[in-house]
Amino acid sequence: MIVHITSALVCLCTAVFAEQAHVTYGEIEDFTKYQDQTLRWAPYRSNCYFGIRPRFVNDNPLMMGLIWFDSSSVEGLNQLRHQVDIGDKLDKYGYEMYDPRLGGREVIIDSANNLNLTIHFVKSRNGENWATRVSGCPLDTSKGKVSSVVMYFNQNGGQGTLKSDLTKRQDKHHTNLVGFSPELGNYDLSISDITGNYYSRGPALGKDADSSKTSHMSFNVPDDQVWKARDIFQSMLGESVQELLATGNKMHPLSLPSALIVRNINNFPSGNFHFIQKTFDLDQPFEFDIIYNKKGSKQRITSGNELTALISWTMAELDARFNKKFSIEDPNLKQFAQETLANLMGGIGYFYGTQMVDRETQLDEEQFDKIELKRAKEEGPLQLFSSVPSRAFFPRGFYWDEGFHLIQMMEYDCDLVLDILQSWFDLIEDDSGWIARELILGSEARSKVPQEFQIQSPNIANPPTLLLCFSELLSRVLKHQELSLESIDDDSLASGLQTDQLLKRPEVLTSFAKKVYPKLAKHHQWWTESQKGFTEEYMEALGDNVHPDEAFRWAGRTFTHCLPSGLDDYPRSQPPDEAELHLDALAWAGVMTRSMKQISEILEMPDEIERFARIEQNILENMNTIHWSEQDHCYYDVTIDDDSDELRRFVRHEGYVSLMPFALKLEPRSSDKLRWFVELMGDKNKLFGDYGILSLSRMDEYFETGEVYWRGPVWINMNYLFLDSLAYYFEDGGDNQDAKTVENARELYSSLKRNLISNMHRVWSQDGYVYENYNHNTGGGNGVQHFTGWSSLIVNIMGRLPESL
Repeated sequence: MIVHITSALVCLCTAVFAEQAHVTYGEIEDFTKYQDQTLRWAPYRSNCYFGIRPRFVNDNPLMMGLIWFDSSSVEGLNQLRHQVDIGDKLDKYGYEMYDPRLGGREVIIDSANNLNLTIHFVKSRNGENWATRVSGCPLDTSKGKVSSVVMYFNQNGGQGTLKSDLTKRQDKHHTNLVGFSPELGNYDLSISDITGNYYSRGPALGKDADSSKTSHMSFNVPDDQVWKARDIFQSMLGESVQELLATGNKMHPLSLPSALIVRNINNFPSGNFHFIQKTFDLDQPFEFDIIYNKKGSKQRITSGNELTALISWTMAELDARFNKKFSIEDPNLKQFAQETLANLMGGIGYFYGTQMVDRETQLDEEQFDKIELKRAKEEGPLQLFSSVPSRAFFPRGFYWDEGFHLIQMMEYDCDLVLDILQSWFDLIEDDSGWIARELILGSEARSKVPQEFQIQSPNIANPPTLLLCFSELLSRVLKHQELSLESIDDDSLASGLQTDQLLKRPEVLTSFAKKVYPKLAKHHQWWTESQKGFTEEYMEALGDNVHPDEAFRWAGRTFTHCLPSGLDDYPRSQPPDEAELHLDALAWAGVMTRSMKQISEILEMPDEIERFARIEQNILENMNTIHWSEQDHCYYDVTIDDDSDELRRFVRHEGYVSLMPFALKLEPRSSDKLRWFVELMGDKNKLFGDYGILSLSRMDEYFETGEVYWRGPVWINMNYLFLDSLAYYFEDGGDNQDAKTVENARELYSSLKRNLISNMHRVWSQDGYVYENYNHNTGGGNGVQHFTGWSSLIVNIMGRLPESL
């Protein structure tokens, strides 16, 4: 639930912050150490089915990944799995339980390769060391498939090394590596079999082409090409097979798995890149461990038995943490919620690289043709710690999505949210205040993005959801202080098991707010200036009541789309006009300004408080003066009609845009307009549906036209905002609201919440996935599959929002 903050609460907790200022340095040092240590390692390569790397280690990181395929037939080479791809058509992939601080369990069901793959990833309690247990079993023992599992490791950087550890046992069941990185120090890696039979039903084709033992080779790969491990493997395997065939020896039909072992036929010298291949006969399950230990660590993971115990502890701890945060009694709904939250957090990645930016092309605000950014230059490198909307389709940072992701994560771990916010805010440019809509960092990230969408422009914005999230985080901490909850357990801090420390150590957040304030102020300036609309003709039509500096439009819209708004094909004015003003742009400017005012209050900056309060008031007045239709009792976009005596023309489309002032809580709680919002959302002929609030009214001329993207389907991020706002306005009966409106609001809330939960759970039970949006007629999943980005807000709807009003 998004908490609302009052001025009294701000004043109370500002005093609390001031009293605690004398311990700020020590508290921040402890907090930073705790964050760095517990979040250093995880499967941060979001685009891979399973890939590990450390965060904030850019020059010399250790990179790990997993590849698998069926080596019982040549066709298996077309089914190599590495990077997450919807085209692989897996029955299931994703985390059942996961927390980046602890680890979790990922399950992959791959019918084409006849494989059920379970991957446990866990860490030592201090976060320094990690281990992975890979378990595989056949889906159908009668099919006789052979599973070839390939691990690759690479120690990036000229100063780093990774080589075989000659002091330890090396055989077909044990491979040991030792590595060094200036950032990571000395470490060792061990790969050890637990169970399983290597394939040996056919004769080996040579000492290095023998599926009955582990294959291990190393060579050098340029650091920026490591992500192409699958392609490198395929290429080397192809050369190896060609060489075997060229010998003229007749190959035994049962020897194909041995032929599909990668070999160093080019005699590459040993290097920092390692392929380790194991080929298992799927007549029985297999299991092996990968263990990383930092040299000198006090919490080394020393054996398979110790790892087994650590896995058991981690799974129990994950369940306990979920139960503490979310109250979901139905075991089926709980499983749905746990997996959905796990996959949102399993999509957290660390990205490093350059981005493509066009700072020269000016937007055509008159023709509204398709925007072509052709003057891009490579800038950076930059780094980003962020979740992603979808590991398969959108494995990168999205500014508009991320705020919604963090609102969900905040219910689980406020400290994690602060770390991600800090990473995003660090990317705000000091001079301009700009941050890209999409952070596509490096060639690996760009490989998943069509060319036309790779280039970013400083002229184009997105809804500033990160400010909405930061405001919510501040509110959460202030509310906690008001309630005077229990103090932090210092022993749990030392062990790295305590989360939500911000709720108990607000001075950490205050320090961060002070540090980031200049960037946020610059960002607010860039956003409001770049999206400022033309108001001269509105002032002529509406008089001096219009505030010219607080009216906005989305720069970069075209005839068919308004991509900057995030509501891509939601209908706007036709034909487009440079003088049109967009209600949702104004509403998001209001959210951004309200957040800046709140931060200013906490930091006791009276001049800034006054400045942002004035801007906020002007925005609210413009919302009513410019965008409210008293005739229709509805907010709309507006444009200029030179043929009308009134000049201003309402762009009448009832849907998500017209509900934005309500969704973002810009309406006063005592507003008489609330009844009209409730009436519109509850109208079954317009927006209310069996599966959620529709994005566009059924009575609109554009309903179900074009792409049918934001023209009908149900989107969970917006429905979450509607539910949260209904609770905000009506949970206590409503301020000065008539009894009928309150009754309708409560009925709407209960019906909407029930419909969303039952439909999303139904679809998940059938398909095993959460979707980008949901069909308004059937409730079926639409768009991107496994969209555990903002659709994960269903977990809050199930476990945190009030049961009823």
